[in-house]
Order: sequence, then structure tokens, then C-alpha cells
Amino acid sequence: MSWDVSLYKFTRRYKTIEEIAHDEQPLSLGSLSEVQAAVSEIFPGTDWSDPVWGIYDNEFGSIEFNVGKDDPVQSLGLHVRASDAVVVGILNLCERISCQAIDLTDGSFLDQSEFPAAGLAKWREYRDQIIGKTGG
Repeated sequence: MSWDVSLYKFTRRYKTIEEIAHDEQPLSLGSLSEVQAAVSEIFPGTDWSDPVWGIYDNEFGSIEFNVGKDDPVQSLGLHVRASDAVVVGILNLCERISCQAIDLTDGSFLDQSEFPAAGLAKWREYRDQIIGKTGG
């Protein structure tokens, strides 16, 4: 269970998902090594033991980076279990590789949101309800 975000590079910056043309083809985020380097620059210490699945873990929580097997990388999936503090890093990563992050809980772009951590807060609330119900 995680807050899931997908990173894509489009031909232009969009404000809403509805603006994306049906024939829009996302651009490459870069080579596998370029994407790994960008992630590691923003999230130092990311473990790339598995080159297609990076794991970042620190006092704020964890993020799993799923880059897939394509090289160049077409999209980047983030599985976030952390505090709101990591959202700034996600936005910095988007700026670094010139892409946009889509919050998969509501389909919004993080960079266009007044409160980009809203989906993460909802996820934590849901997680806490589940943990409370199971006594764990």
C-alpha cells in the first residue's frame, strides 16, 4: 500500500489531465543511467541494487522508484510511504528531468496543485485507519 505517482515528459506542460491530447506521445525521460543519476541527486543514497527498482529510505519515509526495463526510460513510477517532506523532492526531480508528476489518486499534476501533498495526506489517513482496525 502506497501513494502512487507517475512521472511523464510531455511535448508541453499541462495544467490538467483533460488537456492532454488523445494522440500525445510522452517523450523519453532520458537514458536509464541519466534517470538513476537524477533520482540519486535529489534523493541521495537511493539503492539501485536492482537497476530498474530504486529504493530510497530515510527518516521521512521511503520511496520506491520503478523505472522499468526500457532504455531510454519512458516513465517513472513512484511508490511513496513517507511524510509530506518528500513532495518537495519529487517536484525538484520533475524540474531536474523536465517532466510532470501525476498523482494517481486523483489524476492531478503535482506542480499545478495548491497542495501537492494532498494525495499523500489522504493515503496516510487511509493507512492509519487500516492499521488502527488491525491493531498494528
